Amino acid sequence: MFKPLRIYILMLLMLAASTIHTAHAAFDGLGQLVSSPTFAEAVVLYKNGKYDPSALLLDDLARNLRGISPEVSGLVFVMASRAAENAGNARAYESWGMATARFARAGMSWQQVRSTLDQQLEMARLGASGPAAVGAGQSPGFAGPAVNLPPEAGRLSTAWKLFGLKHYKRPAPGLRREMTADQIWNEMDGGANAPVTVIPYSEGVWGQPQSSGRINEQDIANGPVPRPNPSTPAHLKDVPHDHSGAAAAASYAASTQKKKPAVSEQYMQAARIAWKYFQRNYQPATGLYNGLDLYAVTTIWEIGTSLAALNAAQHLEIITDTEFRQRTGLMLQTLSSMDLYKDELPNRLYFADSARMVGEDQKPTSTGIGWNGPDIGRLLLWLKKTANLHPEFKSICDKIFLRLRTERLVKDGNITSLSVYLNKEQLKQEAGFGQPSYAAEAFKLWNLDAWKTRDYRPQLGFKKIYGINVPFNKSGPAISSTPFTLILMELGRSGSEQDRMIRSIYEVQAARHKNKGKLTAADSGRIDRSPWVAQSTILTANGAAEWKCISPYSDKPLPLFWSSTATAFCWDALFNTAYTRKLVQSLSTLHDKNKGFMAGKYDNGETNKAVTLETNGLILEAAMYRRNR
Repeated sequence: MFKPLRIYILMLLMLAASTIHTAHAAFDGLGQLVSSPTFAEAVVLYKNGKYDPSALLLDDLARNLRGISPEVSGLVFVMASRAAENAGNARAYESWGMATARFARAGMSWQQVRSTLDQQLEMARLGASGPAAVGAGQSPGFAGPAVNLPPEAGRLSTAWKLFGLKHYKRPAPGLRREMTADQIWNEMDGGANAPVTVIPYSEGVWGQPQSSGRINEQDIANGPVPRPNPSTPAHLKDVPHDHSGAAAAASYAASTQKKKPAVSEQYMQAARIAWKYFQRNYQPATGLYNGLDLYAVTTIWEIGTSLAALNAAQHLEIITDTEFRQRTGLMLQTLSSMDLYKDELPNRLYFADSARMVGEDQKPTSTGIGWNGPDIGRLLLWLKKTANLHPEFKSICDKIFLRLRTERLVKDGNITSLSVYLNKEQLKQEAGFGQPSYAAEAFKLWNLDAWKTRDYRPQLGFKKIYGINVPFNKSGPAISSTPFTLILMELGRSGSEQDRMIRSIYEVQAARHKNKGKLTAADSGRIDRSPWVAQSTILTANGAAEWKCISPYSDKPLPLFWSSTATAFCWDALFNTAYTRKLVQSLSTLHDKNKGFMAGKYDNGETNKAVTLETNGLILEAAMYRRNR
């Protein structure tokens, strides 16, 4: 009689144990989170009633902090949602949707995560001198699943109470306010000069007395500083109240498409100055632009950047739709009829004023000097984007592509480049993380499957610099910035390992500034002195050397490491951190209002005075990305 009952009870216990196991939250990376200066800055902003910028920082941190579990990432998205909600900003729904997606990936819900973490924080606080104080897990007698809290978990407890997460369920319905990232930062007192506030590392550690730092429990006893609700834009009065993950993100996206969002005056002024370069260097016979100020030679990569700049100028309303159609139509007409290397693919160099092929001696050539695979990839990407954004140009963009013979361009899954030396062709495979992988994604848009080049993983190694794991190519291009900013701005973020590696490429440059006091925005391009073309590298090929300036025209490193004005704007458009704002503040002064922006600044403080198409084109593109963000 009692045997079936015992079996039934045993089955219930096993079921309960299974339920507890599936609801177990793996809060990996909490220590990284609470030790992050960005997290500290976001908490301080929230404490001071700066909810919008706090939400932006937290959202960026949730997307890009490496080594954290989905539960921790989701927690940070919840905090971003809470901050945006307090600002009355519909961004809260987007962050909430990202949070629910992260929790779903871990097989959890926000209710489960909230309950588990709240109990663990409370038990750790009560038993601060016991195991929880040193991150051992749970206090005796607590029956819930264990969480390995780090010693710094007191900081998380402080933020937990400040944000009111113990009882937080989801963002309230009816949030209708819309602000771009630029408007949010410009609204802050101090703007780009505002200092980064960091929670002292001695503060908020279990088992230690609270210091007199900026954030502690006494400071937040009365909650965050109240802030009045802003007025509601008329075009956002019908935001749906469905806050499921997909629907919330979709409703927010739909609400922002009803008008073009504003971009900061700083970016608009920079874009107008950058467009001066294109006005000054326009070739009305071909629709092409000089690659270097008043020097009528251009590369295929630069023609791709020219198309990006035209799209940006039209999008930012610097030029009219009529002017855009006229300039773009003429350029595309030239591309559809200009000479190709052996009637196969675009030559490496062209005269901008005649669209004739250029030889190594900078003189006209009827035969050409070969092609560059990644350069062609950039051109093809912007042909596709132009056709998608402006369907009236689709037929001519297709015509340009169809006249190319791509059999040797993508061969056996590899992208190739071809050069001619002593009248002999030399075919080289392009491989590695950076320009080759960027080009492979561009080719994919035209159904050219460079699958071997796209899979850069076999080419990668990693090296720790300032404690950051930075990728490098075992063979192939050195690592700087430009292809990685373009991957995120033009192809979009995917939340993949690639995004995290790109983030580390940015972070190590910020770390160099912090450790060496040198502004760092590493890039490749033209410089204003011999050998005239150089690349400031984070890591050279095979990870052999750090922070070197190299050139294909020099057999040894050069004392010309420089930081790029364009790269400063691109990193800031993507990440908008205190360091990127400092970069833009420092380098945006390097311009002539009638010519455009100069390339950047050398480590010794001198200006790289080269004025180039690439610099000014990327600044226009960064401004367009910032508006669309």
